[in-house]
Amino acid sequence: MVSRIPKTIKKRAEFVRVGKVGVAARTRTVVAVCCGNDRGGALAGFTASKKVGRAVKRNKAKRRLRSLVREFCQMFCQDSSYVFIATQATALCDFSILRSDFLYCMKRHLKSDRAARAKTVLPL
Repeated sequence: MVSRIPKTIKKRAEFVRVGKVGVAARTRTVVAVCCGNDRGGALAGFTASKKVGRAVKRNKAKRRLRSLVREFCQMFCQDSSYVFIATQATALCDFSILRSDFLYCMKRHLKSDRAARAKTVLPL
């Protein structure tokens, strides 16, 4: 478990790698994808496509996801990469609903035996 805020994924290649290898947990408001990494710490990436809305809505959705990551940083596994994908409902829904969906995704990753299989580390 990580006690501090995970570092941010910034390179497209890292997002693509997590998307291909990782295990996804989906809810109405957020999609969380998790896989192992070889960087020695937890990584978190945030993305929102143009389907979410214009720039203001996309930025709001990503800000809300970042605040949840800061709030629940102790739930992240060491040596794992997480990508959080915003949906159209991320920017519009009540924050308590978003929080419960985020927790559902994180608990699913932690309890699932599929998450253990996703910890297979692939070199960059």
